[in-house]
Amino acid sequence: MKIKLAAVGVGNRTGKYLKYFQSHRDLVELVAIVEPNTVRREACRKLFSLPAEACFPDAQSFFEKGEKCDGIIIGSPDRCHYEQALMAIERGMHILLEKPIAQNYDQCLQIAEAAQEKGVKVGVCYVLRFMPLYRKVKELVDGGAIGRITGVSHQEYVGIDRMLHTYVRGYWNKASASTPSFISKCCHDVDMLLWITAAHIKTVQSAGSLEWYRPENAPKGAAARCVDCPVEESCSYSAVDMYLRRGVWTNNFPIPEGKTKREVLEEEIRTGRFGRCAFHCDNDVADRQMVTLTATDGILITIEMNALTRREGRITVFSGTAGELIATDESIEVRDRLGLLVQKFDFSREAALPLHSNADLDIVKDFVEAVADPAHPVAIPIGEALESHRICFQAG
Repeated sequence: MKIKLAAVGVGNRTGKYLKYFQSHRDLVELVAIVEPNTVRREACRKLFSLPAEACFPDAQSFFEKGEKCDGIIIGSPDRCHYEQALMAIERGMHILLEKPIAQNYDQCLQIAEAAQEKGVKVGVCYVLRFMPLYRKVKELVDGGAIGRITGVSHQEYVGIDRMLHTYVRGYWNKASASTPSFISKCCHDVDMLLWITAAHIKTVQSAGSLEWYRPENAPKGAAARCVDCPVEESCSYSAVDMYLRRGVWTNNFPIPEGKTKREVLEEEIRTGRFGRCAFHCDNDVADRQMVTLTATDGILITIEMNALTRREGRITVFSGTAGELIATDESIEVRDRLGLLVQKFDFSREAALPLHSNADLDIVKDFVEAVADPAHPVAIPIGEALESHRICFQAG
């Protein structure tokens, strides 16, 4: 039986999930989309040969029409998740929900409770649990490779370009319009660490703030927009350099018919939010944060989110009674109590694969199987994802 799914918000994240639909047309069919951006909506309509009446500019129109489908992917902005998830649950639709679940913990609880009452499956897009490297870490820890876990140090290097595009100039730059940056960026990190350690957290401590991307730190003479700035060429945070010279983080800009990508980028830099000086935006989310978790069995977990360095990626050190395990984005090392290398696993090939080492496809595969089979639970049900959200919202 072919599963019929709809998608709300067809931007960056949902666009990755929809690649599963393209390669598994015998198993799943996209029957409707909701997307306020006209260019994105039309591009998705053409890609999946959808009729115009199956494409909606807002979720309210979609739900009011009563489109028939088995489930829905919700990849809209964070502020929309709560209302859209409840509307889907009320109509009996199973949900694949992008993280974070909602804008506060009470909303998360309400979605989980509504889903349980309605008998609806809600899977949360915690991609790290699906990545081959972290599955291997879980296997090694569960197998006793380093004995009993005593502590974890986790470093999340956001990277300056990602920080600028997403949390300074971008749509996640204000907590009131989305969620705090630690929740948005690190809730799946927290989930991964809880999943691997099986820790039950009793206390949460947090320190951090918006330290750098503030008006008082702007270069002397800096203008409000990079294109007008006399120090633009020497500035490490230039939007002109980032989008036009280096061409990074440019795939998320919709290209209208009749315009080139270069024209769209130049117009955005001149007049749009992404052309603003990094020190003169309306951002209020933290660019660095340290969170310390204490478990009931004494395990101490520290998580640092750092967006003040060019470095990107994750480094996690699991300390145990028999040694330690060091996981980077591309490798795992197991060392004994003396620090001598016992095992090493190379994940560079997997790390080079797109779509989070194809984990984005595996998330959708799992959801499709869960929708098709009533006895098949989703891999990461919302009830299981609540604890990581509780911790993150408490950390703020």
